[in-house]
Amino acid sequence: MRNLPLLVKLIFLRLFPFFLGLLISTCASRYYLTLVSPGITSDGRLKKQTDLRMEEASFYGPWAYSHTTFYIDKQQLPKVLDDPNNTVFQSKEKFLLRKGDDSQLHLLFEFCYDKTKQIDIEKDMENYRFQLNGVDPTEKLVYLYPYSYFKKGKKFRQRFPFYERLAYPREHILITTGYDQLYCVRTLLGFDLTIEKQGKNFFEVTTPRNQLLYYEYEMEKEFVRFKDEEIN
Repeated sequence: MRNLPLLVKLIFLRLFPFFLGLLISTCASRYYLTLVSPGITSDGRLKKQTDLRMEEASFYGPWAYSHTTFYIDKQQLPKVLDDPNNTVFQSKEKFLLRKGDDSQLHLLFEFCYDKTKQIDIEKDMENYRFQLNGVDPTEKLVYLYPYSYFKKGKKFRQRFPFYERLAYPREHILITTGYDQLYCVRTLLGFDLTIEKQGKNFFEVTTPRNQLLYYEYEMEKEFVRFKDEEIN
């Protein structure tokens, strides 16, 4: 019994490398991803070629501003349109009309802003322009989307969509992820499938202040998912 502490130490020293490797591999797993929306995690985003532009960050608030684009596949689209977090500027019917639309490819552009700034957000969001491989979208749907958040230093970080829906049979919406909101504007874009290429594809956003935001993604028969966890 006197040698028990020594035995424990020896076991710990032998097993420590195993547990360290397990921790690293677990944290690197694609299953540990930021929840962006029902059916969407952070590995579905496009690679950002443009960092934050100062003019955009100062306009929307440097602490809260971020911009991201996600690739939405056919399985995800109905979940995106049914998301209880969607706060519409347009009628619910416009969401319903797009549910069965698998004749296009869809990208979801999102930017976040400081809600305390005096911005005519409805007017602002209508002045964005988008192109995929140099071609305009055939349709777009623009709406508000709230997140709960936490602060990392002086910057906001999205945490989860603000509302969560309980599983059947208790299907109702609860505020379970926070009591304050970070506001983001989402634009769901539809493009003709024929403009997508095998290999690299280039997505360009022109803001109302004529700033250019660039993204790219790769197709290898299917969308090549992003491997890094951080979304901001």
